[in-house]
Amino acid sequence: MAVTVDHEPLLSASEVQALFNPLDYALGLPGRVYSDGRYWEAERERIFKDDWFAVGYASDVPNLGDVLPVTVAGYELVLVRGSDNEVRCFHNLCRHRGTKLVLKPANVRNITCGWHCWSYSLKGELLNTPIIAGPRTREHPSFQKPDLGLVPVASRLWHDAVFVNISGSGRPFEGITGVLDDLFARYQPGQFDLEHPVRHVDTVLKINWKLYHEGGLEGYHLPFVHPALEQPDRYEVHNDHATFSSLTGTLSKYKRLGAWVDQANDLVSLNAAAAAADRHGKKIPYTIAFITPTLVFAVWPEAIVSTMLRPLSATETGVRRNLYFIGASATSDEAAAARAKYLEIWEGITAEDADYSQGVQSLSAQRDEVGVSTRFSPYWESAVHKFQQRIATKAYRAGLNCK
Repeated sequence: MAVTVDHEPLLSASEVQALFNPLDYALGLPGRVYSDGRYWEAERERIFKDDWFAVGYASDVPNLGDVLPVTVAGYELVLVRGSDNEVRCFHNLCRHRGTKLVLKPANVRNITCGWHCWSYSLKGELLNTPIIAGPRTREHPSFQKPDLGLVPVASRLWHDAVFVNISGSGRPFEGITGVLDDLFARYQPGQFDLEHPVRHVDTVLKINWKLYHEGGLEGYHLPFVHPALEQPDRYEVHNDHATFSSLTGTLSKYKRLGAWVDQANDLVSLNAAAAAADRHGKKIPYTIAFITPTLVFAVWPEAIVSTMLRPLSATETGVRRNLYFIGASATSDEAAAARAKYLEIWEGITAEDADYSQGVQSLSAQRDEVGVSTRFSPYWESAVHKFQQRIATKAYRAGLNCK
């Protein structure tokens, strides 16, 4: 059946059937889903509003009183580290006239609106309403402060990533983290230092957020585009129909990979699974999970590479990443050069992909106009196929099982 929003079809019956055909014969999502505002609004309502998604990192607000504004998927949010060391999220809106409260990262005692000076505690409580009832007044009986605090957003932490649930409804957070914890258990990600990441600055790409996932969910392009990455013989693909698709591969050697590049005296520690394999002369495993819609979490031999997407519109997405190392590797002066090299390589990987993904974005409408349907490599692109089925089901209500 056709998929509709407000009685207008999003995907036709034939498009749904083509996407859910067996991988060898399936056709990809039509180009308009990457640029047409109707699809963006459907995704905002059914993916971003009604499910958990990552918006930032706890390490973005490391000190008591740190605040960070976040613009994502049409929502203005603010992350706050309170005096109790808890990281909270609020809608970044003053309860008086809806002014945006926090305009840039800062360290504050209270959150104060610049327009009329209403102020709030770091827990979101309304503290002060100066001259609300005339000169030298601070209160009015119709304004009850307990009722006018900042609007909280449900939030939880997972390996430094701050997840939020805008509507506060839907599945429990453990429905996401449980399957992910099982996926990454063998790497013992808890041994990584999450408080001292190496940061890659936010870069806005002219792409739909889905294209970032699709570009990373296959290793087909690695030998042609990314000389820093080794292409495995084959990926083991895991797919949770509601949450993520992941790729697990193995490395036969460190082919220009990571912090070991050009480091004659490497000082970066390996994760548990990589170290165990290395001791026995076996191939070294890694896993990358693309967690719909905004987090890519990868455990490589030397580091966790956590990539945060910040969808801004149907055609623009902010991208940044944190890199986490183990023990002294995360902070020591001796390992500084290795950490810097690792960051340099991942910045280069982003740049290598950018022209191709932005090119696909710019041509997305044209391919529908001229009748170009996309296909999937039966060997390399099963995870891309599963991802598109997940989006069609969650956002466009495709009505077919994508397990």
